[in-house]
Amino acid sequence: MDISSAYKLVKSSVVAFTLKYVPVYDEKAPPPAFPPILGTGFVVREHGIIATNAHVVRGFSKAPQLPDAPKDEWPVRALMFKRIEQGMVEIPLEIVGVATISGFVPGKAYYGPKEGPDLAFVHVKARGLPVVQIDSKALIEEGVEIATAGFPMGSDLLTAPGWLHQLTATLQRGIVSAVLPFVCPTPHAYSINVMTQGGASGSPVFLSETGAVVGVLYGGLHDLEVSIQGKDFYKVPTNISYVVPSHYLVRALEGVSKHPDMQPQPEALTIEEILKRAELVNILDKGRNWITKKVDPEAEAARVSQLNRVTPENSRGGGR
Repeated sequence: MDISSAYKLVKSSVVAFTLKYVPVYDEKAPPPAFPPILGTGFVVREHGIIATNAHVVRGFSKAPQLPDAPKDEWPVRALMFKRIEQGMVEIPLEIVGVATISGFVPGKAYYGPKEGPDLAFVHVKARGLPVVQIDSKALIEEGVEIATAGFPMGSDLLTAPGWLHQLTATLQRGIVSAVLPFVCPTPHAYSINVMTQGGASGSPVFLSETGAVVGVLYGGLHDLEVSIQGKDFYKVPTNISYVVPSHYLVRALEGVSKHPDMQPQPEALTIEEILKRAELVNILDKGRNWITKKVDPEAEAARVSQLNRVTPENSRGGGR
């Protein structure tokens, strides 16, 4: 199987987590051509369970929210892309809960992060979703060819020339550069020679020969801080990124699948049913139907600063 065929097995399961509400600080400024992307995820259970990173989910609670919005409403959507006869459509999926790892007990010989793997799961109100195949038993060694697909640079990549010109995830290819701490059946991570940037967190990493997912992209290595004309400082990304191995994903998914808040939603629709009920609009011709509301920058900053870290105790939908 070539990489193009392998990607077809994964592509339809990849989603972007986007803001539901975008703050408007200047009423004269045009609204964005595409909602900001917080991260990437991929479907692991057909009844709406999506795998991503814990740090992506933590960002959900800091997303702008309308003052009069229901308390159980998430200010974020999972956006799925689907190719139909008329073209590409964006399908917004309602988030009904999240689950994070509440406890992690490492073995005697463990070299990974103390808080455990950077994993989380998002439950959306849908059923019959396309799922990826997960391979947790393959022995990953240096030199194994892999690929990843997600939304590096978030919506900036989709609107790079100043307008919306891309409506897909971005495929990248590389090899396993190192297995951490060394090649073994249960490594705590492995690195790949693929540059990652904001928005790509939570992307599936899969074998380019089979399309089977072997991990979740969670971060990248940055070089020293540099400045432009002595003003703005930023860290330069390298082409070394880190991956949560799939054996963690499978173990965590076992617990999440048993949680009562992660069970199928009785009123959930399939993608086909959603499309039948939807009114298709060509946003390239007509633009997006934005509901704008001016935001007080100081009030919004105060709201965000008071938000707590998302944990199984305070995350809507519970966790495990």
